[in-house]
Order: sequence, then structure tokens, then C-alpha cells
Amino acid sequence: MSKSLGNGLDPLEIVDEYGADALKFTMTFLSAQGQDILIDTESFKLGSKFANKVWNASRYIMMNVEGRNIISFEHIELKEIDKWILHRLNEGLKSANAALEVYRFNDFAQAGYEFFWNDFCDWYIEASKLSLYSKDEAEKDRAISILVYVLEQGLKMLHPYLSFITEEIYQKLPQTDGPLITAAYPAVTELWSFPDTAVSFSLLQDLIRGIRTLRSEFTIPPEKKIPVTVFMDKDFKAETFFNGHQPLIAQLVNTNELVLTTEKPSIEGSVAAAGSGFEAYVFIRDVIDIDKELIKLKKEQQKMEKMIKQTEGKLKNERFLSNAPDDVVEKEKSKLSEFTERAEKVGFYLAELSK
Repeated sequence: MSKSLGNGLDPLEIVDEYGADALKFTMTFLSAQGQDILIDTESFKLGSKFANKVWNASRYIMMNVEGRNIISFEHIELKEIDKWILHRLNEGLKSANAALEVYRFNDFAQAGYEFFWNDFCDWYIEASKLSLYSKDEAEKDRAISILVYVLEQGLKMLHPYLSFITEEIYQKLPQTDGPLITAAYPAVTELWSFPDTAVSFSLLQDLIRGIRTLRSEFTIPPEKKIPVTVFMDKDFKAETFFNGHQPLIAQLVNTNELVLTTEKPSIEGSVAAAGSGFEAYVFIRDVIDIDKELIKLKKEQQKMEKMIKQTEGKLKNERFLSNAPDDVVEKEKSKLSEFTERAEKVGFYLAELSK
């Protein structure tokens, strides 16, 4: 922005269009230390979308509070998934505190953003639906109680840059005392540290992401149920964790038939997604048009081969290497790596579907 060019932004106009919280969060999130900020009116959609995410997630939780018995945190029996979200909250607070100590406000905002959007909303709230929609009334009370507790801590974490919306939500939570602005910022504590659970859940996330990626690659609708078999190595350290969370895995990948085994399974009609210590075989042949997919993959393979050849030619050109800026050369190397990786994946899919 330049005063002489007349392209400055009026913060009051931004507040009118997106809200004060969106303004504060976006400025904090983008304010990398020692760098100029490239920003325009559209940039504040970032803060607006995040504020909406916080509001919608909180509203969903509050909808499930009605008629439930909220248990104090000290009396909640924690499951492994609860330990994981508390561990992620703890790690997020560590990152936020470390960022504040060196005045890296963008990293401070990102720590809260990553925890609330990715860990809390995308994973924990989705996982909690197994308990919230169960027929066990006591389990429903337990699940909503820990959800409310983690939401409360998350609101405290976000309050410095989403002051208005977090205060509004906080006032509606059960068992809160006083305004959020005077509440203590959450402290890092060993009571929320569960590193072994975090490692196991990270492997479970890799499994789910791998299966979801295959769904996306072959454009299988999310509502379409597909059989999945997970083959685990004999010494797989998360075997017990996976077996204990079989219903959660089935829900998150939307399968009507999930098999977890340490014995080599029959894999005919499947495409594999490999992980660290396991392989997931997704049986997709009955839900896709094989001939159509093969044609599509062959076209993409030819396209990747062409892109690889062009990029390799550019990187072998001495004139280009000597005249181009270093960042441009690095960008071309990065593109070559991406093209090569994609070509290998497409080749793998072709081989699997051609069996």
C-alpha cells in the first residue's frame, strides 16, 4: 500500500465488510517479521472464513449440549482420542508461546489456526460423532463434556485476535464464570502430554488420508461405501491402537467392510495405499469404470512425461542456468520433482488397474 498512490485500505471499511475479528486475525496471520505484506481487500476473506469456522463448530457443539449432563473435566474418563486432542492443544500452546517470546505474531496466529481448524474441527469433532450419536447416554454426556472443555480452551487460545466472536461464544458455554477477556490464557501442562498416543494417532491419520486420496484420485463419491483391508506388519507399533479404533476408521473412510489383519490378505481388485508399517488395500474395481480410468491415467501419464522432458531440457540448458535467478532455477527443480512423483504414482495406478 502506498499513500502517494492512493491504494491504501480504510480499516473501518474492512470492519464493515468483514468484521473486526477478520481484520485483526488476517493482519496478525500475515504479518511475518521483517517482510512487507502484500494485501488487498480480498485478503480479509481469510479471517472471515476462520471466524465463520469457529462460529459454526461452536454452534454444532452447543446444539448437542441441550439436555446433556455436563461433567467437570476432573471427573471425565479420557479415551485415547481425547488424550490426542489435549496433546495437540498442548503442542499448539507451546508453539504459540514460543512465537510470542520472539514477537513472531504470524506464527502465534498460525498455531491457533492449525489447532482449531485442523486438529479440533477436521479430526476431533468428526471423531466425536461416534459417541455423540451412540445410544449410550452416559457416553454422550462424557463426549459432549470433553468437547465443551476443549472448545473453552480453544476459545481462550484464539481470543487475542478473535476477541469479539470468542467472547460471544464463551458467554454461552455451560459452567463458565465471568468474561473471557479476564480469563487466564491456557498454560502448557504435562497433564495434557500424551506423546505415545500422538504417534499412534498420527499413523491412523496417515491411513485415513491415504484411503481418502485414493477416493479422490478415482473420483469415488464420499457417500459411496467401499471395502478396505489394512495389512499391518507383525511388529507394527500401532496395531493395538488401530484395532481399538476400528469403528472410527470405518466412519472416517466410509467403508461398509473394514478388515484389519497381520496376515497377508487377498488383494485382487484393490489398489494399495502404503504407510509406515501398514498397507491399505481399497477394493475399487466394483465402483469405478476400469476402462475409462485407464484411458484417463494414460493421458495423464503422457502429459507428465512431456512436462518432465521439457523441464529436464530447461535444467540442462547452460544458458538458462547461468542467466536465470536462483529462485527461478529452484522453482524448476521443484516442478521436476513434482512431475516425477506424480508420474510414478500414475504409473503405479496403471499397473494396479491393469492386473
